[in-house]
Amino acid sequence: MRKAGYVSLALALSLLLLAGILFLVAQGPGALDSEKVFMAELHNSLYNIDLAKFKWVEEKHKSEQAVPTMEDLAPYLGDWTNRIQRLITLGINYRITPISEMEPQSDIATLTRDLRFRAGICVFYRAGTQYSLHNGWAHSESGNASWLRPFYIVRPDFLAIVLFVLAMVSLLVFIIKRIRNSIQVTRDSS
Repeated sequence: MRKAGYVSLALALSLLLLAGILFLVAQGPGALDSEKVFMAELHNSLYNIDLAKFKWVEEKHKSEQAVPTMEDLAPYLGDWTNRIQRLITLGINYRITPISEMEPQSDIATLTRDLRFRAGICVFYRAGTQYSLHNGWAHSESGNASWLRPFYIVRPDFLAIVLFVLAMVSLLVFIIKRIRNSIQVTRDSS
């Protein structure tokens, strides 16, 4: 058999191997379980930070323009200190703003890295996305980035299926070439 037939076989096996790897990665770690739990914790963390700011200003006799640090607020956050720390380890950066009667709860949480969830409304959150109680979600611009990376992050199982189908097509091409070659050899020998 000619080398061209084996190229189809090699391509089919390579695509099949890549599809298998992507499928295993899709089933493994790297995605958070529940978007709803994450959103609730993020929302409640900002709410509790705002409450802690008011307690801090009142107890420490600070002006409304004073901006506390997270360490200043830790004694006023109680159990939320650990939850906020867990969100920080996920890649959340909190920007604490001064207390304002005009814009209450204006603190902002920004994602410093991409997050994805196994299920939800918007299973992929790009780094730079911001959330505040006052303004809600502000999604970062995608810019000139490739569409393939977010697509893979959101649907790695779909990409594995596409590669599997391509592998099967390449395998089918290999089989058809083998049959044609066998028929040609039979004709030539007759």
